[in-house]
Amino acid sequence: MEYDGELIAVYDDQARPLECQIISKFKNEDTGKNYLVYTDNSRNELGKKNMFVVSYNPDVAEEDKLSPVETYEEWESISGFLEELRKLIDEKGLDL
Repeated sequence: MEYDGELIAVYDDQARPLECQIISKFKNEDTGKNYLVYTDNSRNELGKKNMFVVSYNPDVAEEDKLSPVETYEEWESISGFLEELRKLIDEKGLDL
């Protein structure tokens, strides 16, 4: 994955880039990591855009900047932020 301002390119299993929109960035004090929330603009069964999360290190080369969230504990640590983000999006009536 590459990070490019307000967009990221996520590569599918055939190495084709898919342009995705950045929704939010945040730092989690528990993990000490920075996270990026993005959408590929696909929709879930409720009609809301699917959101994905990756951790990123702003101090490394572009091609190595983004990493998947790998453990259950890490997901648990960031889930509160993601729930609040979804709540804020819904309250503001954003198409996300």
